[in-house]
Amino acid sequence: CILNTDRYICVNMRDPEQTKQRIITKALPIFNTKGYSATSLSDITGATGITKGAIYGNFKNKDEVALAAFELAVSTITSLLAERIKAAINAPDKLKAIVDYYEEYIQNSPIPGGCPVLNTSVEADDNHPELRMRVVRTIAYLRDSIKKILHRGVVEGQIKEDTDIDALSTFFFATIEGAIMVGRVEGDGRSYSFVKQVLYRMIDEMSC
Repeated sequence: CILNTDRYICVNMRDPEQTKQRIITKALPIFNTKGYSATSLSDITGATGITKGAIYGNFKNKDEVALAAFELAVSTITSLLAERIKAAINAPDKLKAIVDYYEEYIQNSPIPGGCPVLNTSVEADDNHPELRMRVVRTIAYLRDSIKKILHRGVVEGQIKEDTDIDALSTFFFATIEGAIMVGRVEGDGRSYSFVKQVLYRMIDEMSC
């Protein structure tokens, strides 16, 4: 069933997977902008034009929609980020590519509402254990990606051997996420620009 003006009109959904993807895609910016708790099923039906019955026909509850939307958000971000990293020729440039990507993200986010990892982290408490687990897993993935770049850089003689890879990867990721949060609150990218300068210097200092 789809929603048409003020009336629900039932039609034959020939492609259930397409319907499911529509729900996820339309729900994503709502969750990322309003937050999990503030987003209602009415918000989702209004955005998708699909009835609550049809939504429940594809998902057990709002939790499942939120989880699917978060996974789509993460996939979108990591795919774009991976392209930037792959285009860089060495470890130092790959690290700088990450810094540059998030600077552009603040100014022109591909997902309305800002960074979904940061946004969801605020709500991913004990009341939403599955969502929290997804966030923790995503943070680990992003941090491990930085660790792999650093490790390969050391092996290939691009990064100094005495670099503390575990500590640096955590610091690098946490600093970027913190700068994104400050930039979001301030409404501009000035703070991130300062952080970018510091991270650039740090990358240059540990490069061979």
